[in-house]
Amino acid sequence: MAEQQTDWLAVIGRALAQYSLDGGPAANKTLAEKARFLEALGLPRGDVAEMLGTTTASISELLRQAKAKKGARKNGGKKKRG
Repeated sequence: MAEQQTDWLAVIGRALAQYSLDGGPAANKTLAEKARFLEALGLPRGDVAEMLGTTTASISELLRQAKAKKGARKNGGKKKRG
């Protein structure tokens, strides 16, 4: 039988990311801000979604909405459709 190797650096990295979320400056942030923070640490979106207790599609949509909202604020109002 082949032994399964554990990538301890990945385990430690994810543990530190979770610790940073729970006790760090990201503790009182929105879900989208937490997702952006975790992705900035280098975690894949699937892992980010799992850590935040949601789905990858949900994280993608939250980040899309946050980006659209930010763009609307830069332009001085709501985005116009059509």
